[in-house]
Amino acid sequence: MKQNGATPALLGPDAHGWRLSVGSGAEQSVTTLDEAVTALPADANVELALPCQSVLIERHKLPSTDRAELADMLQLQLEKTLPYPLEDVSHGFEILSQGENESTVLTFAASRAQLDTLCAPLREKGRIPARITLHALRVAASCPDAGTILALWPEQGQTACAIISEGKLAWAQPIAGLGPDAVLGELPGLLLAAELQGVPADFSEIRISEEAGDLADGLAQHFGKPVLRLGPLPGAKSDLDLLPPAWQAALRSRARGDSLKQNLIVAGVVWLVLIAGAFGYLAWLKNRVQVVKREHDAMKPRFAGIEKQMARWESLAPVIEPKRYITEVLHQLITAIPGDKGMNFTAYSFGLREWVAKGEGTTDARFALVTKLKANKELDGFDLQTPPEQPLKDNQVTFTITGKPR
Repeated sequence: MKQNGATPALLGPDAHGWRLSVGSGAEQSVTTLDEAVTALPADANVELALPCQSVLIERHKLPSTDRAELADMLQLQLEKTLPYPLEDVSHGFEILSQGENESTVLTFAASRAQLDTLCAPLREKGRIPARITLHALRVAASCPDAGTILALWPEQGQTACAIISEGKLAWAQPIAGLGPDAVLGELPGLLLAAELQGVPADFSEIRISEEAGDLADGLAQHFGKPVLRLGPLPGAKSDLDLLPPAWQAALRSRARGDSLKQNLIVAGVVWLVLIAGAFGYLAWLKNRVQVVKREHDAMKPRFAGIEKQMARWESLAPVIEPKRYITEVLHQLITAIPGDKGMNFTAYSFGLREWVAKGEGTTDARFALVTKLKANKELDGFDLQTPPEQPLKDNQVTFTITGKPR
């Protein structure tokens, strides 16, 4: 394992792979991290900037201004929303703004199992990153410190969009696809959802990367705002570091090991009489390497279990969206029942792909209910469908309402 050195190297996502920047040299694009490892200098101090799709980003308003208290509150929030133990996550937060007794913060969480898989080429070659941050924070650092800006850029087959407010990342979300049709089809709905979360969405301009130039005409026509190019991306102003503690310990341990190796070389030159002892020490080190290798082989089943956990986390992603909770949808349905018209629900089922509510009432009551549900912003994440009603006696009808996630 090579020791990270003094030459700064930044690895970040580009349109179809990764972009490597070493020192003040020219940037180069690589398809995989294996290619990036080959191009890294031996003394590189590597910083890895993750794409938006690899990090769960959430916005919170909390009743405190003390950073330690905020950290405790956010840890409780993550324990409630994440579908697996908090110790399996690398997380951090940024303070966006503070009032007299409250703070608005942005949290970042990355699965350590996903980080293990993503960084396997680096770790196998002994190139553990010195820091893991978010590429969107570098984009935010390139924007002006005043006003609100919508920024878009490609990330590994997807389009990342972010709102930058007063020079800080206020919100970020990936969009599947790179073309204008995919982006303009998803972006208005995402911006509306962001505004409902309290994100300042009244942006004055749009900034796109050079690789996203084909979006310029469509964005300008749709939003009626100037579209500018993003400037050079500096280092992130944020202190965010998602590097797992175990990796940090490995870096410190390796630094101590390299220092010890240097001392042994000097000692071998000065104290030739201790050559025999030095060979004995090297033999001990070789034995330690074998021990570590056996421990590594023993841990492989656990790595497989972690990958299964990651797959389970992805399948349970809708669980962390409060608007899709079964009780929340049922609450919105019951609240929408007209108070002065007799009707009631007779059946309700909820699944991952859709929910179905059935009921009985008058035609007027059914019409009033459907109208109110379609205007409900809390259900804007669902595509509501209302099949034709079925008549009963005494001007009563049965009806069905189906909601499918958009």
